[in-house]
Amino acid sequence: MATNQNLMDSIKNPNGRVAVKLQPNTFSKDSSDKYVGRAVRNTHTVGNVIQLVANKVPQLDIGTVYSVCDALEKVISESLARGNSVKCLNLGMFYIACKGVSDGKNTVPGLTVKFIPSEMAKAAIEKIAVDQDSYAEPEATISSITDVDTGTSDGSLSLKGSVQISGKKLLIGGEESGIWFAPAKGENESIDESGADWTKVEAKLTVNKPGTLLFPLPKSLEGGKYKIVLKTRSPSHPSQIRKNLITTYSDAVLIG
Repeated sequence: MATNQNLMDSIKNPNGRVAVKLQPNTFSKDSSDKYVGRAVRNTHTVGNVIQLVANKVPQLDIGTVYSVCDALEKVISESLARGNSVKCLNLGMFYIACKGVSDGKNTVPGLTVKFIPSEMAKAAIEKIAVDQDSYAEPEATISSITDVDTGTSDGSLSLKGSVQISGKKLLIGGEESGIWFAPAKGENESIDESGADWTKVEAKLTVNKPGTLLFPLPKSLEGGKYKIVLKTRSPSHPSQIRKNLITTYSDAVLIG
């Protein structure tokens, strides 16, 4: 029972409140003063949900609740597999839909599963208050910088070697986009924001994906401390071109 209580403790969230982050709507054809909001998710795990259901029906042990939930999951999955839409109790309906567009009249588009929430589900969130309303510039997220030659991610790179950057929204694309190495100077590792002393990566990127960038270091680069500067107009998909450049700076790396 202690384990189940720990599961619930791990998702504490103020009742009826949710955090929202705002970002500019860079795809808008109108003025740039329009924004889109993103609700920050606080997710109940399967274990959390089962424990909460068990709390609602104390006469049933948690093993029985788990068995019923597991059976419901299988029934929904099997019904979808037979081509049926499925009402999920009074919460809404899972249904099969086409995704994307077909290449011609004789090409069948792929299928996906979507969910239509019921009025009951929609009503459940009517009284939620915004706990935090903050503005966030869209940017890439760099989780690691790896020296391909040594396989290490300790903040050092081999001169004339190759580097792999992992993270989110890293795809480089659009006008004025690219990758630069900006000298990081002094104890504060500050860089010249004008870009006058930056060295651009001119070689074609070996890998250019939202989660991974792989490329050789510029041959003209000298040893020293640098911050890697990423600029892109399409961080998630090559067809999604933003009006504004998204610029992201890495922590300083030592090249030698």
